[in-house]
Amino acid sequence: MGIIEKQATRNAIYSYLGAVLGFVTLIWASHVLTTDENGLTRVLVSIATLLAQFGNLGFNTVTIKFFPYFKNKEKGHHGFLFYALVVAAIGFTGCLITYYAFQDWIIDTNTEKSKLFVDYLFYLMPLTFFALYFNVFDTYLRATYSSVAGSFTKEFLQRVFILIALALYFFQLVHFSTFVFLYIAATCAPTLLLLYFIIKQKEWHIKPTKGFISKELKSNILKLSFYSILSGGAGAIIVNIDAIMVNQLLGLSKTGVYSIAFYFGTIIIIPARSLYRIASSIISEAFKNEDIEQIKKLYNKSCNTQLTIGAFLFIGIVTNIHNIMSILPPEYETGKNVILIISAGYLVEMATGINQIIIVNSKYYRFDAYFIFLIVAIIIIANLIFIPLYGIAGSAIATALSITLGNTLRYLFLKIKYDMQPYDANTLKLIAISCTVFIAGYYFPYMNNLVLDILLRGSVVTVLFVFLILKFNSSPDLNNKIRKNIQLIVAKKSV
Repeated sequence: MGIIEKQATRNAIYSYLGAVLGFVTLIWASHVLTTDENGLTRVLVSIATLLAQFGNLGFNTVTIKFFPYFKNKEKGHHGFLFYALVVAAIGFTGCLITYYAFQDWIIDTNTEKSKLFVDYLFYLMPLTFFALYFNVFDTYLRATYSSVAGSFTKEFLQRVFILIALALYFFQLVHFSTFVFLYIAATCAPTLLLLYFIIKQKEWHIKPTKGFISKELKSNILKLSFYSILSGGAGAIIVNIDAIMVNQLLGLSKTGVYSIAFYFGTIIIIPARSLYRIASSIISEAFKNEDIEQIKKLYNKSCNTQLTIGAFLFIGIVTNIHNIMSILPPEYETGKNVILIISAGYLVEMATGINQIIIVNSKYYRFDAYFIFLIVAIIIIANLIFIPLYGIAGSAIATALSITLGNTLRYLFLKIKYDMQPYDANTLKLIAISCTVFIAGYYFPYMNNLVLDILLRGSVVTVLFVFLILKFNSSPDLNNKIRKNIQLIVAKKSV
């Protein structure tokens, strides 16, 4: 776990620093920008992300699974990066063709409800291009066990740039059109920074080794790529379809409210994303070496650790929901249920660990594509049913439902195929501890002062949760880290 722990920790640090910046930016943006303007940035990024995923033509998964066969720095990894760049160029061409084919339809269906989106539609393709190549560079670096650069640039530095852009607009130093340009530039900047990092690390190798790819390897790559186009694209639909459908059915203003509320729900999943960045390469290597026992251990540890952290964050969000809503403007009140529902959905995601990563890197990778197709069908149908009934909360229900279903299927699949059971007595302890702490935080008396209420309620939840986790040793990995940090603090004070 050495490499995983070290890089996952650094990724988590940058992710949470970024989350703090994102939180500040989010609250500020909710007061500075209109709901339409907030919705604009979310819709542009969501559609660009979706197109970029399809434009990759499944090669991100190919990189994670098959890069270990190419890996040889002295030989430039046999020019693997060249193939990734070419595939991305082909994919982006397909995105351009698709965009121009549907451009008139997009404009016609958004002119009335989302005119601002139509006005800035021209940013969509540049944003897609940079999102596509960020994924190429980031995945390549993760495959070489350098996952931190992508996390630093995307999770932290990008948010610094966005915060600066918002400050310039707030102080009326730039017009809204310039703010949008700066926002798009901030979103694209990480791609250029990763390119610089790759060159600086002397990993820019684009001369393929002639004859290195055997017929069998080529066949396996093409098969995986095909299924990954479908599963990866479908996965992107799952992640981004909510904002797109809210925009289409309710308009840009409701999308703005949804996007702000959605952010609070995603705070829970940040630690998992930090782990996923490096775990994929480790799992791929373990399958190559047929080390199933190592994979089982990683699966168990990921479920235990993520459930612990996820439960703590979920309790913090739910017990402070009144404080969160008081910080936001009144027009965001309808986002309260979105926060609660999305948080619950992502708690399930945290509790099921790295199940998808294991399946995608196994010989059964096709089955994850089947699961995702089913989930896509359900989330689209659920959005069409629940949005008209419950508004933006309906989209949150559809998202949480899809997350729960997908992870249940993956859990059952790994249990059947590999007899992997990641839960044990510690899981029951964590559930009991979480329920106890939740009750304590929920029924803690309300303070009239916002800051005081957050500090006191947060302190009660944190102290009680950590105390019970340590007392019952319910999360061995986290317990060791907590104890080490306490010992370091005590040692420094005694000096």
